[in-house]
Amino acid sequence: MRIAPTDFFSFRTVAGLAGFGALLALVYVTNIVFFAHRVEFLIKHGKWIILSIFLGIWVFSVLAMVIAAIQPNWFVRLFWALVIAVSTSASRAFFVASGAEMSPYDFVSLWTARHEVDRALEFYQNAGISAAAWLLLTVLVFAVPPVFRSPILRRYISRLMWVPAVPIIIVAAIMLTRNGSGYDGMPSQIQPLAIGLAVSVKSLTHETPERMPMTWQPVAKPAIRNIVVLIDESIRPDYIDWLPGNPYTPAMAGHKDRFTDFGQAAAGANCSAKANALLRLGATWADPVTSVQTNPSIWQYAKAAGYRTVYIDGQSGFIKSGKKIQNYMTFTEIKDIDGFYTFDDTPAPDLDFELLDIVNRELSGDTPVFIYANKNGAHFPYDAGYPADESVFVPTMAMTAEPTPAERINSYHNIVRWSVDKFFDKLFDQTDLSDTLVVYTSDHGQALNGGFTHCTTQDPDPRQGLVPLYVLTEEPDLLRRFSAAARLNHNRATHFAITPTLLDLMGYSAANIKATYGPSLFEPQQESPYFISKSLFGMFGIDDFRNPIDLNADYLEENAFPEPAKD
Repeated sequence: MRIAPTDFFSFRTVAGLAGFGALLALVYVTNIVFFAHRVEFLIKHGKWIILSIFLGIWVFSVLAMVIAAIQPNWFVRLFWALVIAVSTSASRAFFVASGAEMSPYDFVSLWTARHEVDRALEFYQNAGISAAAWLLLTVLVFAVPPVFRSPILRRYISRLMWVPAVPIIIVAAIMLTRNGSGYDGMPSQIQPLAIGLAVSVKSLTHETPERMPMTWQPVAKPAIRNIVVLIDESIRPDYIDWLPGNPYTPAMAGHKDRFTDFGQAAAGANCSAKANALLRLGATWADPVTSVQTNPSIWQYAKAAGYRTVYIDGQSGFIKSGKKIQNYMTFTEIKDIDGFYTFDDTPAPDLDFELLDIVNRELSGDTPVFIYANKNGAHFPYDAGYPADESVFVPTMAMTAEPTPAERINSYHNIVRWSVDKFFDKLFDQTDLSDTLVVYTSDHGQALNGGFTHCTTQDPDPRQGLVPLYVLTEEPDLLRRFSAAARLNHNRATHFAITPTLLDLMGYSAANIKATYGPSLFEPQQESPYFISKSLFGMFGIDDFRNPIDLNADYLEENAFPEPAKD
């Protein structure tokens, strides 16, 4: 190819060289933190072969991006621009929201909760803005026309149009052979794509154990006519104030003697889908990954004990398309549910109160009923979950473009005051507990000092697994049993103790329950509490999936209890 001196000063050449420089700058800015950290780690531990492979993949990945950017065919170049831009923006948005790089466990978690994208973007506004900016910038960088005019050179470059897919496949293959690892520090332009490819392959090839048939039968009459399991959303026990007349949860403080409080408890997982699946599907402390896939569901046990089974999903209104099922629920599971309630156009502040109306309506029927209800609770964005005139603590997250932890705490106090405190005030006013037991907990906790509030997969804040556990009933014998149990297991209980407790109340053999599910709340909790943050179903192995939590520790953030706003 013969290039005249003046060609070096042509607009096309200058634009092409500027585009090349912009591409390298884009790769540098979006990767330097995790690239440097990974290189430093490998050098520090003397992993020279892995370092060589890592750097080799990096060099090839950059070369592949250059090949994508200089494709002569505009449609091919635009295709790769969009693909790489989506990957880059996803990686950057995740980093802005969490302060970490995406992992395959994060990918699965995000995909499972994809119907919550609107609420997540409203809460993590900066992440959404970042994603949009990087998406546009990346497309613009790749849209710059290539420098080369030689037909021969353009023809050879065109033949390399699928080379940019190769590093994606290589990183995905490494992840598949290394049980989900090997993505660390890889270019953000390909990392989410490689993770998505690896997760897709695993999803298609992962063998799911067969769920065991229901073989148990009750050996005694149920201890209570009606059982209600209330699973709140994102509630921390240390944000419930029991002091009389407090401004945070005054109604609950006024009804303190009606709560049997197990203190700080450990969630099964720090993400909604996993935590609810563990509770509904009878997961055990000893082997949660296998048991959640093989044990009968709580619905099957309840039906065999003579209960009408009812499921109420207070968050279903945010599922805009398809069937309103979430949290790993399947159509096979639904077959054992007699009453299935979802919502459509109910405003977020009203969801929990309409849910309570359904609970009371079901409890007034002629048949004993087992109800499992998912409240909307403190689901983010917090400020959308309570009426504007209930902003007792200000300033809130909705009042600023870049919320501080203090503003996040104010918003959290407001929604807990509305969706938990006022909910229980209405429950005690309207619900007959004389022949009903209510087991109340939250799916997971919240970390309120910045970054992800929950669902962190790598080294999560223990606050994400911190939940309340209360029992409500007016049946004298059960009240005595649970009061003794709460004294025995204060700050020691976990979600894994709930299923054996429910089966005990339904009349199943105590020996069978303990042998299969471990001790109930009526027995000493000997197991070390933990919560799961990675794969629930063992997709990439089950090593290092437990996060220990000290239930006697003080997890309150600094200035967690501010003064209310003055009138």
